[in-house]
Amino acid sequence: MNIQRVKEKRWGVLEEIKAMVATAEKEERSLTADEREKRDKMMTDVQEMSNDIEQLEKLAQEEARNMKTGNPDPEKDKAEWRTLGEFVQAVASNPRDQRLRGRFIENRDQSLGVGSEGGFLVPEQFATDLLTVGPDEAIVRPRARIFTGGESDLHVPAIQYSGNNMYGGVSVNWIDEGAAKPDTEAEFKRITLHAYEVAAHVPVTDKLLRNTSMIDTVVRDMLRGAIVNAEEDMFLNGAGGVQPTGVIGHASTVTVARTGAAAVVYDDLVNMYQRFRGRRGVWVIARNVLSELMTLADANGNLVWQPNARDGNPGTIFGFPVLISDNSPALGVTGDVLLADFSQYLVKDGAGITIAASPHVQFLNNTTVIKAFKTVDGTPWLTGELPTNPTTSPFVELEA
Repeated sequence: MNIQRVKEKRWGVLEEIKAMVATAEKEERSLTADEREKRDKMMTDVQEMSNDIEQLEKLAQEEARNMKTGNPDPEKDKAEWRTLGEFVQAVASNPRDQRLRGRFIENRDQSLGVGSEGGFLVPEQFATDLLTVGPDEAIVRPRARIFTGGESDLHVPAIQYSGNNMYGGVSVNWIDEGAAKPDTEAEFKRITLHAYEVAAHVPVTDKLLRNTSMIDTVVRDMLRGAIVNAEEDMFLNGAGGVQPTGVIGHASTVTVARTGAAAVVYDDLVNMYQRFRGRRGVWVIARNVLSELMTLADANGNLVWQPNARDGNPGTIFGFPVLISDNSPALGVTGDVLLADFSQYLVKDGAGITIAASPHVQFLNNTTVIKAFKTVDGTPWLTGELPTNPTTSPFVELEA
């Protein structure tokens, strides 16, 4: 892929968008529905091309750095890594390994006694496995809208709702023949996703460090699992700032009053369902809410939810699956029951996952501390509840 050609193509698409808008302004009209659809598709193409350009520029920088450090064939070096465990061993025991050149990430505060020494970006063939999270491992990430594109901030447009208009200020009018068409304009707000760092570390003995297969297991299972769990916690409960913004308590999340203290009753679920607006909803509950749901009955005494463990079927409530999260608030706390469509949650990943090691932290114990870290951010796409009657949202939580 030629970076200059991609830039020229992106410029051409932007010029086409500008020309379309200019034509509409000249004719003193708003964009038609077809024109708006075409514009939105072209803007998506522009964003994808911008991501491609950023990745190509980083690749060019890495290739130039490899040439300066006497590494003429980085693809050959990548192929020499037989396992993830072998890569981690080199990071911990031989950071001057020629294969690590070009993978060094500077200016990372390791908090492990290695200071600004930083870490090494995991080769792509292993990073793919480490970063892939399936529905059986997590709830939010596999269902969210994922963006990639390096360590820079990502700006995503979101509709700014106003008054009782759920279409961002766009007004609709019935027009008599020959009458002038009113000028309308949608209101947008920009959501910014940052590169917040999430890290996990584990001490391993020097003997274990020499066992390639065991180190592979430590990184793939323990460190990766810890990072995935930390992400899920923030996607649900995060306060923003230096971490992702969670769904629970967010301005776009509808909060439904609870009927009884420290309990969940059938009417609570009905009221939550009434306020939910989404197509891919799932119920997310705390583990100690399980007994509450399994004994719930409707007005006719029929049990609402009975999971079938034999068939591996988690069961549904009002057609939506019920999922248990250990990151959900406890029974009786706001958000212990959540109905959510996570396709309306945005996740932005950084350049990849990085491994660092320090033998200094527990030197006297013949132990090396291994750390895995990456950058990520997440936030609901909406900026507020949808102004329907009553208000609705892709995210509905049960109040404390």
